[in-house]
Amino acid sequence: MKKLSTILAALLLLLTCTSSVSAQPELHAFFNGAMEQMVTEDNMPNAVIAVVQDGEVIFMNGYGMSDIEEEVPVNAEESIFRVGSVSKIFTWTAVMQLAEQGDVDLDADIQQYLDFELPKRIKGTKTAASPITLRHLLTHTSGFEDVLDGLFTFSPQPVLREYLTRQIPVRIYPAGEIAAYSNYNPALAGYIIERVSGMPFEEYLENYIFAPLGMTSSSFEQPLPAELNKRLVTAYRNVNGEFLPARFEHMPAPAGGLSTSAPDMTLFMKALLAHTDNNHNLLLQPASRSKMLTPTFSYHPLLGGITHGYKEFVLNGQQVVFHGGSTNIFDAGFYLLPETNTGIFIAYSGGSYDGHIKILYDYLQTYHPVREDDTPGKPMIAAGLQPRLNQLKGEYHQSRRIESTPDKSINMMMGVMHINITDDEMLEVKILGQTLLFREVQPGIYENTTLRPFYPFGPMQYLIAEEDHKGRLMLVTDGPMTYIQMPWYATTAFAAMLFVPMLALALGTIIFYVVRAFFRRLSRKHEVPSDRSFTARTLMVLHSFLFVFMLWLMAFTLNPDPVYLLPLSAFGETGFATTLLSIIPWLISATTLAMVYFSLQTWKDKLRKKAARIFYQLYTLVSLGLLWLFWYYNLVG
Repeated sequence: MKKLSTILAALLLLLTCTSSVSAQPELHAFFNGAMEQMVTEDNMPNAVIAVVQDGEVIFMNGYGMSDIEEEVPVNAEESIFRVGSVSKIFTWTAVMQLAEQGDVDLDADIQQYLDFELPKRIKGTKTAASPITLRHLLTHTSGFEDVLDGLFTFSPQPVLREYLTRQIPVRIYPAGEIAAYSNYNPALAGYIIERVSGMPFEEYLENYIFAPLGMTSSSFEQPLPAELNKRLVTAYRNVNGEFLPARFEHMPAPAGGLSTSAPDMTLFMKALLAHTDNNHNLLLQPASRSKMLTPTFSYHPLLGGITHGYKEFVLNGQQVVFHGGSTNIFDAGFYLLPETNTGIFIAYSGGSYDGHIKILYDYLQTYHPVREDDTPGKPMIAAGLQPRLNQLKGEYHQSRRIESTPDKSINMMMGVMHINITDDEMLEVKILGQTLLFREVQPGIYENTTLRPFYPFGPMQYLIAEEDHKGRLMLVTDGPMTYIQMPWYATTAFAAMLFVPMLALALGTIIFYVVRAFFRRLSRKHEVPSDRSFTARTLMVLHSFLFVFMLWLMAFTLNPDPVYLLPLSAFGETGFATTLLSIIPWLISATTLAMVYFSLQTWKDKLRKKAARIFYQLYTLVSLGLLWLFWYYNLVG
């Protein structure tokens, strides 16, 4: 594998050697400079960009190496990239086509299109909930929890029905009320496309979107057909100065299976912006195309919303309709600016998920700077909830969450937001590694005072208070992103309060008994405890060893792979260690319950010295806290 210095030198040479088109030198220089900076600073092995405006491709360029080992440069005209969730916009386009033809009703219960049952109740309720519609799927307001199991694999995915029925998610919100991004939504829509059209999802997309637009370098097939696979760039990530290659990641096709090229994406952008050599009506009728560019769901007029399939926000007076996408090695961004008939597509491997939106923000600041009528001070509609400032303090988790599987603990690591109130009554918001300050401009409406904050889902100019169906406080912002205030027992601080003392006690117990056994062996002293005392002590030592062993096993099996930044078990590559990891919490729990019994017995019958009994009670009490943690996060029960 080549060293970083050699690769970077090759990349810099290639930055000026790949295909580009531009009739506007200033824009050419801006986009080329922005891409060069991103590729260099993020150590990206390969990238591509395409920009259209008024029906013309004004800039298209490739960067880096398609294959480092073979020294093949990226060719902007030919190279193919994976685009992750950008795939979803094609799924939603297909849904809109079927709606145009009257084959589906966007507001009908989707159960009529399925051959398996979806949950009829919201988790924790007994009454039937309102039905889920295709419009709810399009706007990610179906109310489903997120599903991670089987989302990424190194082997081919099962057919859609099998994927969808293997783990049907629970419903955690009323349909149509709360935006909660989920990959299950487009997968379900993709299966409805199959059921209604009578053909596989991949075939429908080929026949009714790719072929009419001339997108000959795009496919949802996984793996790719041989001719296209030859042009697929090899994905790499820079690890300790070397570019390590990645394997092909399979995803449920409607949610993230697309592979495509920059020229093909220019055709799609022009079709959506109603500028193409083909008749754009071959893709969508003007009314449907308008719906895909117009917000359908939004919490508040000050915030961005969701169109029929896209996210949307307004910055510097420009509406941005967009969708980002990521596998674990590829990232892509798709942006439409309808007011200026501009479209931007960026894709790369080995970078960060937010690199492309940084370029969009720089473009808007450079060519569409803030105008006087964009500044705060315009009339505001009242917020849905008007809490007191001190009620806002706490930890907030995204509405995109997991409730029914052992992956629930991931909620504590996925975009958590913390809020404190400063002495001058400002909201101190800590999110994504940055601290932002918001001031209350109206009850329940809080304006960001930070100069040009970075938020990957929109400008985050405002936080607005709302309330969910359980009466929990929500803060919503652009994306639209929803952050729900967590009760004390669901916070990371409370989990740490249970977990850390357990670790300290377990390590202390192991060290104490190992050292004691060593010195007793040297002094040849032998204690003959009662049977119950011996059993009680053995249970505590066993509990300690199991807990520490579980943590070691977690570190071993859940250690992120340096290329994919996820443990390989996330791709379904499980072994004995993973199976053992699912069993150990049950063994720890059984040991805990046995300890409760012996804790009562040792105290009642005074089987041990008072200090030993007190320690045993403490250990058992903390173990019960750990048992509750296991239950709450679905590791047992």
